[in-house]
Amino acid sequence: MKPMIFDLKLPHWASLLKCPFCGGEAELVSDGDGVYAGCSTKECLIKPITDTYPTKRDAIRAWNRRPS
Repeated sequence: MKPMIFDLKLPHWASLLKCPFCGGEAELVSDGDGVYAGCSTKECLIKPITDTYPTKRDAIRAWNRRPS
C-alpha cells in the first residue's frame, strides 16, 4: 500500500481562525491517519486540536466551527 502524502499548505479558499484560548495562529498537521488543525503558538497553555480528518477541508471546517 502506498503511503499517504498530505500537502499542509492552506488552499486558496481557506483560512483558519485564531486560537480561541490564546489568540495565536492555527495550523494544519498530518498525523499519518489524516489531517488535524490546532494552535501553533508555543505559549498557548491549552493547545487545542480537532479530531483527525481525511481531508484538509474537513479539518479546517471543524476548527472554524468550534466555539470561540
